[in-house]
Amino acid sequence: MAFDWKTGLNKYNTQPAIPQALEATLLELIQTSPKGISEHLLLKQLAERGYPEFAPSLEPLKLFQAHFLLFHLLYRLQAPWRQQGLGDLDIHCLSIRFKPAPPLSHDCALAVNDSLRDYYLDYHHYRETQSADVVKLLDDFWQTFAGVKPTHHPDIDQARKTLDIAPDQPLNKAIIDQAYRRLCQVHHPDKGGHTAEFQKISQAAATLRQCLC
Repeated sequence: MAFDWKTGLNKYNTQPAIPQALEATLLELIQTSPKGISEHLLLKQLAERGYPEFAPSLEPLKLFQAHFLLFHLLYRLQAPWRQQGLGDLDIHCLSIRFKPAPPLSHDCALAVNDSLRDYYLDYHHYRETQSADVVKLLDDFWQTFAGVKPTHHPDIDQARKTLDIAPDQPLNKAIIDQAYRRLCQVHHPDKGGHTAEFQKISQAAATLRQCLC
């Protein structure tokens, strides 16, 4: 069932067609979660249905590709699903769901400038983004998933303790990222860890990254 999204472009070098089976699976998973399904859970369920390209990963580039590909497909399907009367697809990493369509015409509803939608609809971001480009995007993704607010946190000592970074150790991004990824190998939900502990680790990493600014 896997599809080679890297080479699956047509002769005009545009975005590939969406396999019907994949669209049907996406629709089913979203419709059976009327209160919303998180991006993380949707990625896991797609992988379990036989689409390994969506498997959540701790490897930065693979995680970005799974995240981008999912959002690319959702934004492409947003308009046709609305035309079919399914409702407006609300796309956010914490909750992906259908909501009632407003009393506006289809053209007007999607004519509003949406830079986020424009970014994900540009398929070249998926094809051309490399590992070195992913770090900031990855940080933003995990902070949103963990519910971390982009504000400064006063408890630097507690954040160091959470990430097992010595109080007198000089901080830099490499040290923070190394500690974060090491703990993710143990506490990430996909590794059998608890979501609450993973959120705590993510927030601590965000706190220390912010103190570098």
